[in-house]
Amino acid sequence: MKIRYLTIGLIVAATSLHAAEAPKRVLVCTVTAGFRHPSIPFGEEALADLDKASPDFEIVEWIRQPDINVPQPPRAPRKPAGDASPMDNQKYNEALALHEKKMAAWQREGKQEADRKQTELNEAMKQALGPLSPQALRDNRIDAVVFCNTSGPLPLPDIEGFAEWVRSGGAFIGIHAGSDTLKDALPYTEMLCGSFESHGPQVPATLHAGDKDHPANGKIGDIWTLSQEEMYLIKNHNRDLVRSIWFMRHHPNKPEEKGFYPVAWVRSFGNGRVFYTSLGHREDMWSIDPDLPNRINPVETAQQFRSHLLGGMRWALGLDPGSSDPNPQTN
Repeated sequence: MKIRYLTIGLIVAATSLHAAEAPKRVLVCTVTAGFRHPSIPFGEEALADLDKASPDFEIVEWIRQPDINVPQPPRAPRKPAGDASPMDNQKYNEALALHEKKMAAWQREGKQEADRKQTELNEAMKQALGPLSPQALRDNRIDAVVFCNTSGPLPLPDIEGFAEWVRSGGAFIGIHAGSDTLKDALPYTEMLCGSFESHGPQVPATLHAGDKDHPANGKIGDIWTLSQEEMYLIKNHNRDLVRSIWFMRHHPNKPEEKGFYPVAWVRSFGNGRVFYTSLGHREDMWSIDPDLPNRINPVETAQQFRSHLLGGMRWALGLDPGSSDPNPQTN
């Protein structure tokens, strides 16, 4: 009898150990209802690489854009500057007249088809995003959700329920335009603790570490220099609720405007964890291909970015320790 109990105990212990070591389950979403970044395929490739190199988590589901093309109206010509030459103004007026003719034809022939396609896309997006319902996340035992350059008013099944799923112990990772997503949905923006406000032209950037010992630092150190990136300005950001990971000490496009400009942060949200980075616009931030066309950021920067992402993901999943205590004094 004692031998039998011992055997059962060993089986239970082995089963428990296996369950404890089971890889964390991650869902990645790259659906867009607004601007669609050309770098998204590079982001998907980079995340897949991190997945392959990480035995303790796995991407078990991808939610990608439905393959439905919505015809777009003709684009208006750009108005010349106030000091433009008479010839430039004449060219603009001619282009504007041609544009008005194209718009008239669009209203007669193209708009109805575009509206039909948009309705079809909206319905397909709702179906595609079904796995983000709180019940589906629980049923599929999802540990973390990644919004990689999502954008716009995504038709999530239950936005408030999604935020509550995170609060109840889920992990959320937002990358770049993840803050340009659901900007009018208070449960989402409160969970993220900020949303995209604007950006200027791409610029070189010097980032300062808010916590160089945090996994999300990526072991980069105190300073991180980017050759070029689209740097976001963030609104509705409360420093008293987050732990700064990377920030700038001046406006990205106006160096004379000193201050605190958040770039990446982590926070606790109830029993859940949130990691957000505003980086990830350019293809060469993601790709480690040295022959990538039009590369400005070196491969080393892409490798650092991947380390930054991996550290943030591992922290959000509870795989690596790191503080989420707010550090509003960081400057």
